[in-house]
Amino acid sequence: MFTGIVTDVGTVASVKPLREGVGLRIDTAYDPQTIAIGASISCGGVCLTVTA
Repeated sequence: MFTGIVTDVGTVASVKPLREGVGLRIDTAYDPQTIAIGASISCGGVCLTVTA
């Protein structure tokens, strides 16, 4: 469960099936260059990790 502060609301732009799970592309107002690999992002209250 994500316990940080939500500072923007994005939209799911694409869903890519992977061998284990799925990859999500989420569009947001944030410049992607400012989001570090390994950062935590809330998606519907679930904490996801930025991988690319």
